[in-house]
Amino acid sequence: MDKKIVLSWVAAIIIISVLLGLIAVKPEQINQQSQSMQNIIINADGTVTPSDAPIQHFDNVYRLTENVYGTIKIMKNNIVLNGGGHTLSGPYNGSQANVWVVGDGPSQSQDLIAQYIIGVDFSGHNVNSIIIQNINVRNFSIGMYVWTTNNTITSCKIYDSIVGILLSGENNTIANNFIENNKQGLFMGFNNEGNTTIPPDIVINHNHFENNDIQLNGCNCKSLNTTETPHLWDDGKAGNYWSDYNGKDTNHDGIGDIPYVVDALNLDRYPLMTSSYQVIEEVFTPRFDPFITSVAIVFVALITYLLLVLMKKMKR
Repeated sequence: MDKKIVLSWVAAIIIISVLLGLIAVKPEQINQQSQSMQNIIINADGTVTPSDAPIQHFDNVYRLTENVYGTIKIMKNNIVLNGGGHTLSGPYNGSQANVWVVGDGPSQSQDLIAQYIIGVDFSGHNVNSIIIQNINVRNFSIGMYVWTTNNTITSCKIYDSIVGILLSGENNTIANNFIENNKQGLFMGFNNEGNTTIPPDIVINHNHFENNDIQLNGCNCKSLNTTETPHLWDDGKAGNYWSDYNGKDTNHDGIGDIPYVVDALNLDRYPLMTSSYQVIEEVFTPRFDPFITSVAIVFVALITYLLLVLMKKMKR
């Protein structure tokens, strides 16, 4: 046997064995019931609790470095939380048993649990000007709770929760997000007289609303103002994609011929016929599995030894 062929086999076996020693563990594959949730806090002074939380911090940018089973609470102004394509997941398993549901009103059983588990929460009325981007959020009572002002949610995927995003703060932007398979995609919870579900300074466009049981929900906390100008869900040229939109596109420009009517005061004049949003690829950090790594090392050593013995025999 040619020595080059033998060496090529040795190299290939070593590479394959090393790769076998790396097991990419997805949080969804882990039994989360046996895990304790990691509750991460970005403190007002810029520090992160706990100190070993998987977040890189540079200036005002905080970036996740791996998937997290837990929550993130933001207590600092003017920061960017970049998920890096990683996933923040919670314990909600799709069943509404023992969970009080936002928007379902007081008719729910008093035995239900009223405390919500929130994925990303802005903690405090003075916490504002936050940018959340490039993060997957799933399996929460509320995926994101945006209840302060001047914040932006963009390029995120929020799914498999009771409420995807709960919006109750003014002057916020929700754009270019994928909101999918939630009981309620977007919930508006304002309590300002003269407004019904949302004030006019909210920007909501280029989002992908896919297969939510209710795409948009909200509470009319004050009397309905029937003379109020309908709110716009577009930028003047394009709005959002709605999976339950039944309109046509006769001129094939990618925009529906008729508006998507959310309710009496919410109108998407230019609904998108197809989604322009690119789904975030979930990133899974490789982790060493001690047992498989040990087996791989033994395997490499054994094969290398056998090949060396073979090469010695060939020389004879």
